[in-house]
Amino acid sequence: MVTYLSQAVDGILDYGWRIFYASMIFFAAEMLWGRNRYTLWSRLRSAVFWLSYIVITVLFFTWFNQLWRGLGIQPLFKLQLGWLASTPYPMLNVAGWILVSVLAAILGEFFYYWFHRAQHRFSWLWAFHSEHHALREMSAWNSNHHFTEEILRIPFITLPLTLLLQVDTGYVPFLLIFLIGLQGQYEHSHTRLHLGPLRHIIADNRFHRIHHSVEARHFDKNYGSFTSVWDQVFGTAYFPAKHEWPDTGIDAHDEAKTLSEFLFRPFRKLLGKQA
Repeated sequence: MVTYLSQAVDGILDYGWRIFYASMIFFAAEMLWGRNRYTLWSRLRSAVFWLSYIVITVLFFTWFNQLWRGLGIQPLFKLQLGWLASTPYPMLNVAGWILVSVLAAILGEFFYYWFHRAQHRFSWLWAFHSEHHALREMSAWNSNHHFTEEILRIPFITLPLTLLLQVDTGYVPFLLIFLIGLQGQYEHSHTRLHLGPLRHIIADNRFHRIHHSVEARHFDKNYGSFTSVWDQVFGTAYFPAKHEWPDTGIDAHDEAKTLSEFLFRPFRKLLGKQA
C-alpha cells in the first residue's frame, strides 16, 4: 500500500507538472498570437477539472500497471527502431531521433484512431466523449476530456498495443519527448502558430479544430490526435483552408460549469436523466 501511494503521488506530480508546462507555453502563445478572445474563468475552471482528472486517472493506472506487470504478458511482435539513431554521425542521429519518435507515435495511434471513431459511433462512449466536444472556449488550458476516457482506452488501445506490438525506440532525448508531449495542448490551442505542410504528417491545431467544428460539413472528420496519416489512409482527413477557423461545441449541452457537472453528467446521461 505504501509503495502504491508513493508511486501514485509521484505520478500525480509528474503528470500535473507536464500539463502545467504545456498549457502555460500555449497560453502564452494564445496571448501573443491568439485567434479568439476567451475568458480567464474558463481556464481557471479547467485547471480544477484537470486536477480531478489527473488524480483519478493516475490512481487508477498506478494500480492497473502494477497488476499488468505482475501478469508478465509479452507482445506478439517487437519492432526495433533504435538502430535509426545509433550511427557514428551526430547529424544522422538527430534525424534518427526525430524519425523514430514520429514513427512510434504514428504506429501507436492506429488504435487510438479507431477508438476515437467508436466514441462518435456508439452512444455509451459518446456520453463521455461529448463532454470534451461541448467545449466552446477551446484552448490549451480548457481541453479537458472526461476522466473515464483514459480508463476506456485500456480495452481499445492499451491491451491491443501491449498484446500485439512493442516498439523499441532506443535512446530518445528528453527534449524531443517533451516536445511530442505538448501535442495534446497544442492541437486544442487557438494560437495562429501552425505546422504548414507538416500537417500532412503531424496534426496541428487547425486540423484538429475541424474535428470540433459546429459546421455539418466538418462532421466525422480528422479523428487523429498526433498524426493526420490515418485520417488520410481511411478517408476522414479534411485539411482546412488558410483562414478556415470554425466555432466549436455541440447542440446537446454546453461545457461543464461545475466540478460536479464535469464528473457526473456523463453517468446521468447514460441513466437517462439528462438528454
